[in-house]
Amino acid sequence: MVDRILFHCNNKVLEWQWSAEHELLSAPFWTSCFLIDGLLIDSGAPGGVNDFRNFIINSLSESKIDKCIITHSHEDHCGGAYILQPEFNIPVYASEKAIPLLKSKKNYPDYRQIAWGPKYIPVEAIPIGKSISTGKYNFDIFPMAGHAEELISLIERDQQWAFTTDAVMPNYIMLFGLDTDIPEDISVIYQSIKNLYEETEGLTKLQIITSGKGIFRGRDFLKERLEEIETLHEMAHKFQKEGLNRGLNNKRLHRFVLKKLFQKESNVGRITRGDLSIMNLVISLLDWPLE
Repeated sequence: MVDRILFHCNNKVLEWQWSAEHELLSAPFWTSCFLIDGLLIDSGAPGGVNDFRNFIINSLSESKIDKCIITHSHEDHCGGAYILQPEFNIPVYASEKAIPLLKSKKNYPDYRQIAWGPKYIPVEAIPIGKSISTGKYNFDIFPMAGHAEELISLIERDQQWAFTTDAVMPNYIMLFGLDTDIPEDISVIYQSIKNLYEETEGLTKLQIITSGKGIFRGRDFLKERLEEIETLHEMAHKFQKEGLNRGLNNKRLHRFVLKKLFQKESNVGRITRGDLSIMNLVISLLDWPLE
């Protein structure tokens, strides 16, 4: 296991990152928690709970942690939440959609157990409203379905921060399939990014803070993601039409579009047995009608 601490935004934001170490992981695959003025955002992966506990203990030696908010129910974001209330008297908050999911047992594929740990312990959470405040900051709770139906982002308008965790990726080359427990839909992701872009109009120095992927500056980053998805959408349908004119059946048609857009399937697609793959992105693009 490996973890590290990063400081952002003139040291106002502390990011704790954790990754498993395994021969199948060619490089650290980070998940993140953020600590801002006593507010903890997310709680890491179940495999990193001992490191997470040490992080909490060390943080409490310097300042108080008042509360934790879980952005969504995937194990790499809520895996350590179960220790917060009983061990440290830190209440855990989540959206109403996330609460029943956090209470449920999770069984997930072996490749995710390698990355995040094999055992998830359910957690009780308190419903979060439309905002959450600390002594210094006020965060609007902004729903951003797509990666997860219950996913929320946190927007601090005065500081121009948007904690999007997994709601926005640096680029779109793969998706989880609809038949997995993380059913991603590129049209819903697109709409959520568009909603965030519109919601943050006037925030000229916006910082988009992601989980394990870094911080991206400016609303232009969101606009670029929208344009990227629009281009993929248009090109996928263009190649679909070309394949249909060649008389390709559905399965061959999907492979044809994939080859045209990305040349070949990714190694991740093979390792995950198609759960997280380029093909899922292709299918989602084609299932999204052109206007």
